Amino acid sequence: MTWPYRDDVLDLEPHGPLPQQIYWRRRALALGVTVVVIGIIAAVVAVVVMNSTSSEQPTANESSAPSGQAAPPPLPGENPGVKTPIQPPAQQAPPPTATPTAAVVPPPILKEGDDCPDSTLAVKGITNQPQYVVGDQPKFTMVVTNIGLVACKRDVGAAVLAAYVYSLDNQRLWSNLDCAPSNETLIKTFQPGEQVTTEVTWTGMSSAPNCPLPRQPIGAGTYNLVVQLGNLRSATVPFVLAQPAPPPANVPPQAPAPAPAPAPAG
Repeated sequence: MTWPYRDDVLDLEPHGPLPQQIYWRRRALALGVTVVVIGIIAAVVAVVVMNSTSSEQPTANESSAPSGQAAPPPLPGENPGVKTPIQPPAQQAPPPTATPTAAVVPPPILKEGDDCPDSTLAVKGITNQPQYVVGDQPKFTMVVTNIGLVACKRDVGAAVLAAYVYSLDNQRLWSNLDCAPSNETLIKTFQPGEQVTTEVTWTGMSSAPNCPLPRQPIGAGTYNLVVQLGNLRSATVPFVLAQPAPPPANVPPQAPAPAPAPAPAG
C-alpha cells in the first residue's frame, strides 16, 4: 500500500471550509436515520412471518385430538372433506298418530221370509199436488219399497207408519197418529222391488201427540212432508199452502132491454 493511497482512502477526517464538529454531526444523523429505516424493515418482515406461521397451525377440532394420535384414515368411498349432518336421536321424534278408520258394517245376510231390516227398505212421501189453498185437505201417499235382493216381511200397519208435516225451520206441526192413533198391524211380505202404498188426509189443522185442544188452522206458507216407518225416515217433500183468491167484486145489475115495438098491421 503506497502512502498516496493511504492518504486518499483511509483518511476519515472531515475536510471542508466548515468546522469539523458540523461534519461529524451530519455523519451521526445519517447513521441514525439508516438504523431507524433498517429497524422498520425488520419489524415488517417479522409481522409477515408470524402471520404465515399462525395460518399453518391446526384448527380447534384438530388441536383437541391427542398430539400423539393421528386421525383415522377415511373409509372406502368416504370423502373426508364432506361433513355428515348430525341426526337427532330417534326417541326424540314424536310417535306417529294412528288414523282412526270407520268400522265397515257388512250388510245383513237374509233368508227369504226374514224380517226386513231398515237397510233393505226405503220410504218416501208423495203429495197429490204441489200447491194447495188454505182450507183444502191435502192427500198424502206413504210408499214403502223393498230395495233388497231377498223377499222379507215387515209391519207397515197404521200403528208404525206415519206422515208428518214440518215447517221450514223444522217445527213439527201435524201427524196422522196424533188424533187418530191406531193399534193396527199389517205384516207384509215384500218381494224385491215391491211397494206398499197407504194414503192419509190432512185437514189443514195443527196437532200434537195425544191431540190436545184447541187445534189451530195452519196458515199460508211452504211446508215439508216426511214419512216415517219406525226409525226409517224419508226425504222431505216440500209443498205450498196459498191464500185463497179474493171473491170477485159485485157487478151492478144491468137494466132490461126495451121490448121491441109492435109491427104495423098490413
